[in-house]
Amino acid sequence: MAFSLFGKKPPSEPAKPAARKQAPAAPAPSRPAASKPAPEAPPAAKEELESLDFTAPGAIEVHEEDHSDHFQIRESSATLHPVVEEAAILFANGQDEAALATLEAAASEGGLGTAADQVWAMLFDLYQIMGNREIFDKRALEYSMKYEKSPPTWVEQSKQSLGPALTTGGTAFVAFVGMLGESSDKPVRQLEKIVAGNPVARVEFGKLQNVDTLGAEMLLKAMRTARKAKCELVMSGAEKLAELLKSRIEVGKREDETLWMLLLELYQHMAQQDPFEEWAVNYAITFEVSPPSWENRPPPKKPAEIGVAAGAAADPDVFPLAGEMYSAGSDAFRQLIDFATDRKQVLIDCSALRRMDFVSAGLFLNTLTNLQITGSSVTIRNPNQLIFALFSVLGINQVAHVERHRF
Repeated sequence: MAFSLFGKKPPSEPAKPAARKQAPAAPAPSRPAASKPAPEAPPAAKEELESLDFTAPGAIEVHEEDHSDHFQIRESSATLHPVVEEAAILFANGQDEAALATLEAAASEGGLGTAADQVWAMLFDLYQIMGNREIFDKRALEYSMKYEKSPPTWVEQSKQSLGPALTTGGTAFVAFVGMLGESSDKPVRQLEKIVAGNPVARVEFGKLQNVDTLGAEMLLKAMRTARKAKCELVMSGAEKLAELLKSRIEVGKREDETLWMLLLELYQHMAQQDPFEEWAVNYAITFEVSPPSWENRPPPKKPAEIGVAAGAAADPDVFPLAGEMYSAGSDAFRQLIDFATDRKQVLIDCSALRRMDFVSAGLFLNTLTNLQITGSSVTIRNPNQLIFALFSVLGINQVAHVERHRF
């Protein structure tokens, strides 16, 4: 992922009026010297980054029309400890082991000052997320002896509690954009992670423009894994992918067999038996083999049905986020916008949100900024310590009140 963070520097002390009189601005070289005393010079121009109001529209630059993992975000939060910022970014980027090494080294070395509690809290949450119970207990004892404070307790979490997003498209969600090819390795790996730990995963194909054999092979493997694991893929834009695949294959031309197999797998997940059987026969004719067999499966859920299922069980006055949030598109927060309509107070619960990556967080920030502009006051409750740190890095805490859970 390519991104740019512009850290907010502590503002320099404003110059005193007397100092301005003693050191007036020098005249421009191109002007002749004035014959009369010049009026008092205006205050010297302040540093370019004097005013960083990132709550204004357009302050956050997320170019979704480009590749989903290339965007620019300007950071508006107060200065964080470098360890906190680095670990938050690594975790958001899916680099759990690197984030763990960063936090463990900092906790062991000490010298963190006022950031010590936050670093340890992030470390304990990361142990919890990674399922490292033994080292969690060891570190908890170390923390209590070192700081003479009560450590957190381990919380057993069911797979479902970190499971699919029952609300927005952003949870347990992966978006494929542009070319389905070698560059799709990252979203494919993210999809495989979600499939391994969730009964439902949302996948967006609507912004794909092309597909090659390598990309098709990676996605085919992930989709077959999902079918074996009985993880339902709730797909948006699947018809677009099907059309791209059909444009690349030709009946009777024995080439690109992987594209054929992905098309059949796609129809299987879409529960579209008629087109599956039509193209299975075409495949058999082309490659002179027996046609693949149809597997009877329940009809797939539609994206909207997931939100309905959640709404019935959840507090109607709270908008929940849950699971994993990867490469979310602009539609990921559409339900949040609908939820916030006619509400002055918007409450978002992140208790079951495990991770949010940079692309998703950037679009989340855009959404919250727009809600603030329209007069809504947003409160975000109970993000884990790593997500809380990410929100601080990106300045989400500038446009919403973020309540961090404490141990």
